[in-house]
Amino acid sequence: MTWSATILRGGDDLDVKPFEPVTSNGTILVDSTGETGVTSETVIRKLASKDTAVGVGLMEGVVVQIYNGSAWVDDTPSLVLGPMIVREIACVEHPDQPDLWKVDYMASSFGPLKNAAGAMIGTPQISVGVVSRPRMAAAYRADVSPPADVIATNAFTTAPWQTGTDIGGKKVDINTSPVSIPIDQTIITITWVIRFPYLDWDGNWVGTDGAARTISLDQIAEDFVGGRNTTEFMGFPIGSMLMESVEFQPLHHEFKTAVMTIIYDEWHHAQEMPLVNPQFSIPTTPDPTTAMSHTTTVLWNQTFWSAWDLDANNSIFFTTAEWNYLDTVFVAGP
Repeated sequence: MTWSATILRGGDDLDVKPFEPVTSNGTILVDSTGETGVTSETVIRKLASKDTAVGVGLMEGVVVQIYNGSAWVDDTPSLVLGPMIVREIACVEHPDQPDLWKVDYMASSFGPLKNAAGAMIGTPQISVGVVSRPRMAAAYRADVSPPADVIATNAFTTAPWQTGTDIGGKKVDINTSPVSIPIDQTIITITWVIRFPYLDWDGNWVGTDGAARTISLDQIAEDFVGGRNTTEFMGFPIGSMLMESVEFQPLHHEFKTAVMTIIYDEWHHAQEMPLVNPQFSIPTTPDPTTAMSHTTTVLWNQTFWSAWDLDANNSIFFTTAEWNYLDTVFVAGP
């Protein structure tokens, strides 16, 4: 007598919730009549062997598959973030019928679901937190605007910042000593769910599309964190947004809660500095009304030259739906 298996209940049982695992429970009946020394472990091993005679492939950490007579095909739904993976398996022998085994399993992934054409059903699972607050900056001038950043070959050029020309504005320094003034800042926190590579039946680490995938953590540090934006993003101008951090926290197996923190700065994260003579003296100009001496020439000092760029074509972080949400909902003000 050969092994046989029947799926009583498969991927048609779904529990879908936003920002929570989408789960599906299934039951398989395995008949081991004629075999000797069979235990629950034996049954689980048999299902994991993908025996075409059994017709069902079940193993913790991979997709449930069935044999259709010519090939193995996935039996669990595939969501926007990829297929559902088996997380739990429970195997018990039928109390009244020896050699008949009931195997219950639970598979999970993260939504949203997809329709027959592969398009998303529902809304992207992404949220944005915003805090507007000032940073206190040492200033010689008030009511000034930073120069427009210029991009060449995906990098910032120094020309707009290093001009040797006074930045203008209202003189607020006291006898060449800067004062502290508030500069507008907006802290933006983007939270979403991301899937790290998971194993397929062949032992390959793959991504949501089933293709081999790796993660370059050093790329995040080198290409994004500590840099400013080279394209407009969420309605903010080029160069005004500093990517402060990107973090991935454990959520559910290979799924992580991703949090990106970006800071908009009215001065494009630059500082003011006085023009100093070679003798390290600061030229001053007296105010005819107050007789107070003010710094004659004030320049910009930009220290953030690293660049990052996110758009619909090169985003390593967001799905198409998530990107469309960020790009459509958040726009420049009037």
